[in-house]
Amino acid sequence: MKNKIVIAIILSGLTALLFALKKGVFDQKEAVYAALKIPDIVDYNFHIKPILSDKCYTCHGPDATKRKANLRLDTEEEAYRELRENPGHFAIVSGKPNKSELYQRIISEDEALLMPPAEAKLFLNGS
Repeated sequence: MKNKIVIAIILSGLTALLFALKKGVFDQKEAVYAALKIPDIVDYNFHIKPILSDKCYTCHGPDATKRKANLRLDTEEEAYRELRENPGHFAIVSGKPNKSELYQRIISEDEALLMPPAEAKLFLNGS
């Protein structure tokens, strides 16, 4: 009798597992951003500035008293300008993210370089 109960439980578990597999319960969901279509032309004011204003302006915005690293991202001209503290480098290089210091800081695994910094409690993944 005990063996029949164990077999019934195992079969029930396998049936539930097969049902879940068929329904796609374990399928990985596509990332939200991966599904977004990248526009043919990226406009700084329409596409980039809203993200920067939410996540970066506290330290790199219009308020000169709070601005850090002498970097201003609230105007297109300043965002694309050569970095004063790092000549030959630019915060944003149009069409070349690997040459953009801003992008390198966003993807950095070095806590000292990562932007936004952890203590800011700002996240670029939608959190």
